[in-house]
Amino acid sequence: MRERYYKLRSESWNMEDGKQKLAVLEEMILIADRHMTVQDAYTARMNYSSAVLECGCPERLFVSFGWCLGQFEQNPGDYSSHEILWHYKWVLGQIWRMPQISTARIDRAFEDFKQKCIQHGFSLRPYYQKLLLYKLYQGDKASAADYFKLWRQSKHDYLSDCKACEQNMFGKYYFELNHNKKGMQAVKPILEGKVSCSTVPQNTYSQVISPLLKLGDYEQASAMARKALRALKGPQYLWEYGVFMEFYTVTDMAKAVKLYESTIRLGLACRMPWDRLHYLLSVRLFMQEWGRSRRRKKLPESDQVTPEWLDGEIASLASAFNERNGNEYVHVLIEEKQLNMQRLLNVYRKQAPGK
Repeated sequence: MRERYYKLRSESWNMEDGKQKLAVLEEMILIADRHMTVQDAYTARMNYSSAVLECGCPERLFVSFGWCLGQFEQNPGDYSSHEILWHYKWVLGQIWRMPQISTARIDRAFEDFKQKCIQHGFSLRPYYQKLLLYKLYQGDKASAADYFKLWRQSKHDYLSDCKACEQNMFGKYYFELNHNKKGMQAVKPILEGKVSCSTVPQNTYSQVISPLLKLGDYEQASAMARKALRALKGPQYLWEYGVFMEFYTVTDMAKAVKLYESTIRLGLACRMPWDRLHYLLSVRLFMQEWGRSRRRKKLPESDQVTPEWLDGEIASLASAFNERNGNEYVHVLIEEKQLNMQRLLNVYRKQAPGK
């Protein structure tokens, strides 16, 4: 069975990101569990945890990571503390995206990560960064501001994100506060190609579209959208696909249709509620504009993806998050998104070149 394991591993290296690749990695876990060492089983799961993010299935991260964390806690000397804590950062970036996970459980995860950072001699910089992101999308901007300061004041070490990711986070923070000029200044080194990594600038492009439109810089917004469509590949960019679907709904409906056609099945298959919510919001904004004119073309999945179905799905997801968070932030976010789309439609069609 070892031969089978190594054959599957070799095959996985050349496979496209997706569920077929995950199925191969899952078979490797089964083989390792039954026929190989605990260390082999650990390695197989750690590789699987990396792949689920790239394959657009982050909800599968928790089981594989939980098993590895248990092994690490039992025998910390057998495994890399840096590697497990790096994966823990991924968990903290995903755990709040599922409304069925209570705030108490989320808080326990953050506290456990904090204590492990201290225990193994790492800076709390990534702890504060992940808390900042969580609080931003919980609607608690006062707490987010506090963690932003603590994050920037904390020591940078090799558990911290790379320079490109941190610069991207600076921009994200300012954009969420609607400080768009500050945000654009923060991501300037990224857009100029001075810093980059495996995910930056890919996910930076989607962050700057709305701020650029708000600032009236239509030409740069269009340039960013063109770059993004060339750079974004894979199921892990569902949220980003939604952002550009919205943009092209305003600026080029034909391209918006192509984006919808190429991503709707990914969106319907998505099992991460926060990502699914944002993508479906983008689809609803697209469908609202698409439906204003009589069109002969039938869109894919049109039997399921109706205005009524979208309204029901979005309302259910929004209510679940608001109930968990104890506020109405997601409903406010949805209203702001709708108003922003209408404002952009009105402004762009009057001022954008050639519109």
